[in-house]
Amino acid sequence: MSRQDPQTPDATAKSTTEDTVVLRTNPTTKPTLIRLGVVLLLTLGVFGYLQLNPEALGSPDITNTGAIVVLLLGLILTVRFLIRTLVLVRTTYVVTDDHVEQRYELLFRTHSKGVRFDKLRSHELTQNRIQSVLGYGTISMNRGLGTLRLESVNDPETVYAAVQAGAKRAD
Repeated sequence: MSRQDPQTPDATAKSTTEDTVVLRTNPTTKPTLIRLGVVLLLTLGVFGYLQLNPEALGSPDITNTGAIVVLLLGLILTVRFLIRTLVLVRTTYVVTDDHVEQRYELLFRTHSKGVRFDKLRSHELTQNRIQSVLGYGTISMNRGLGTLRLESVNDPETVYAAVQAGAKRAD
């Protein structure tokens, strides 16, 4: 049995089923981790204050209840931000010569959402001051029936330039 070149079948399959990848990137976890840190610091700070000052909310029983509520809220927000971080780590943004796609895998489930450049109605890059300082942004693309948002994009100007170039090619 002769051995075939392993790149030949892949190259043929790629040209017929997939577009050329122009850019592949992952979102940053910076904003989510910063929020997680703030939540943890505030939760521990308020809880510590309430434990050191049992009369802070009137009576020790009310203060104890308040401390438990603060801990529960802190726990809920911590779990939420940890899940968000996990989703961001597992997410990939892919810009090809034909479309933009957002993919992530979580718990043996794959989610993929995309928009072809010829169906793209509008696109925009948004960054507030903090996002600009930290070097990330959000790219929104309107496809008529909804918006595809690439959130927490590292180096958003480069990704946005790739989206703009793809949209111009499709015109």
